[in-house]
Amino acid sequence: MKGKSAGWKAKIEVDDAKLLSFPHGMVGFSEDREFVVLNSGTGDIVCLQSTKRPEASFLMTLWDNERLGSPPPLTPDQKATLKHSDDSQLLWFLVLNPFADKDWVLANLKAPVAMNLDRGIGMQCIQANPKLELRYQWMPQPSKADDKKAA
Repeated sequence: MKGKSAGWKAKIEVDDAKLLSFPHGMVGFSEDREFVVLNSGTGDIVCLQSTKRPEASFLMTLWDNERLGSPPPLTPDQKATLKHSDDSQLLWFLVLNPFADKDWVLANLKAPVAMNLDRGIGMQCIQANPKLELRYQWMPQPSKADDKKAA
C-alpha cells in the first residue's frame, strides 16, 4: 500500500513500515492478512492497521504482567503458526475498545494478540479461560480537559 496513512498527526509511510503477516486475520476480519503497527510516537497505544481495508484497524496496548500476570500459554497450533521457539521473543498486546463504555476504555483479555517480530508473524490467540474478561476496565476514559491539553 503506497502513500501516507490518512488521519494521523504523524504521517507514516506504509511502505517503510514492517509488514506483519496474520495468517488467520483478526476476529471479524479473517480476509485481512497483512497489517502494520502504527504509533504517533507518544503514549502506549498503537494501531494495528490492515494494508487492504482501513476499517480493519485495532487500538492496542502491551500486555501488562504486573496487572494481569503472565500472558496466556500458546497451544501447539498457535506456536506453529507464530513459528515460535524458545529463543524467539513474543510481544503480547490487548485489543482496546474506547467506545463501549462511557467511563472506561475496555480491554479484551479473551483475545490477546501475540507477535513474533523476529519472523514478522502475528495472531489473535482466542482464550477459553472463563476468568479472562471480554470487557476488562483498562483505563478511565480521557476527560474533555485532557483532550484540550493535548491539542
